[in-house]
Amino acid sequence: MENRTNERKTGFTLAEVLVTIAILAIMAAVLLPALNNQLTKGDTSRISSDLTNLRSGVQAFFSDIRQYPGSTDQLVTPLNASSTDILGKSYQPSAISAWKGPYISRDVLSNTGGRATITPAFGSLATSSTNFLTVTISPISSDQFANLEATLDEGTASSTSSTSGLVRYNSASSTLSFLLTPIQ
Repeated sequence: MENRTNERKTGFTLAEVLVTIAILAIMAAVLLPALNNQLTKGDTSRISSDLTNLRSGVQAFFSDIRQYPGSTDQLVTPLNASSTDILGKSYQPSAISAWKGPYISRDVLSNTGGRATITPAFGSLATSSTNFLTVTISPISSDQFANLEATLDEGTASSTSSTSGLVRYNSASSTLSFLLTPIQ
């Protein structure tokens, strides 16, 4: 006669494994959109901070040089005889020697939020009564635009205006233009 022992196999049943996988899938479905939303908010905050830093850098540059920069590089590297301002004018030797930069960190230019890039050349935009120094960032999603406008353009009558205020958006090219400072 054979002596059978009551051996019990250890492990999980198929039903237990499937229930566990289902619970994990439900948790992921609930948590991933919230995580993605927080990442988008972080990207928007970084872009907003970079634009504010650029504005401060341009104002400090103008205070020292008395001309507006033609490119973002002029805010981080010393001017030379071949450098030109936003109007295409060369800087005088006295202006070149007055450069006290860098006016912004290279970090601002190299890696902004949400994989967006800052165009190196500044532009100008004429509104009804004022000419503005502008900077362009792309690509910007419509959600990022809405968040940036809410942050940077608080006083705009419409919360989604792409043609008024300091933040302008071209949805066809996913490009955002920010009016840094009035050109005097």
